[in-house]
Amino acid sequence: MRFECYRNKAVVVETSIVHSELAESTINSDPVISKPDPEIEIETTSDTEEVSILSCPELNEDVAELPKEDATPSSINNISIESNQPTEYEVFRANAMAEKERASQEKLDKVLTYTKQNLVLYLSETDLNRLCGYITEYYFSDSLPKVEQIKVDAQLKTIDIMHFGWNIGKAFGKPRLQTATFIKRVFAHILRDSEISTIERKMSHTESECKIKLDRKIA
Repeated sequence: MRFECYRNKAVVVETSIVHSELAESTINSDPVISKPDPEIEIETTSDTEEVSILSCPELNEDVAELPKEDATPSSINNISIESNQPTEYEVFRANAMAEKERASQEKLDKVLTYTKQNLVLYLSETDLNRLCGYITEYYFSDSLPKVEQIKVDAQLKTIDIMHFGWNIGKAFGKPRLQTATFIKRVFAHILRDSEISTIERKMSHTESECKIKLDRKIA
């Protein structure tokens, strides 16, 4: 069997050898000529050849690109993990801010506890809670809060309210004038005859008898 190619055609030629004919040729001198079998033509088109040629490079490209697809997500994940890590500065600042807020809240809690313990006998429960709300606003704000006056029991004198104002202002680190203005608005009834300048000046006086004494160790 042999293959012969003619342009786009491949021809297969089969040659068969008949043993019987070979045997007769050994006896007879006349040569025996065998007829060739019909040729079988296998036609191949150029389209088939092009498809087979193109299929191999495409397969190679797919195989070559697989490692790239595997590597890309891991590199992106590494970058995102590193970017999410806080810097040393951010850690220190966050810790400092948390400590500052904790100390600030602790100071406020001490002042509110002091207020309740010293004024519980001279204010109603509603007025005492309202006063604690005003004090909280005063502590966290640079400006004076809007308030409605609170009336205290007649047992307290103006010097008691002045001492109370000085004590909480000192604990908060507020200026005397600002604290004098604050208590003048809150306790407007009992301080109705006192000017803000007078309150500021007499807040820390100790010459007269009083129920609320100066206290420098509230917070």
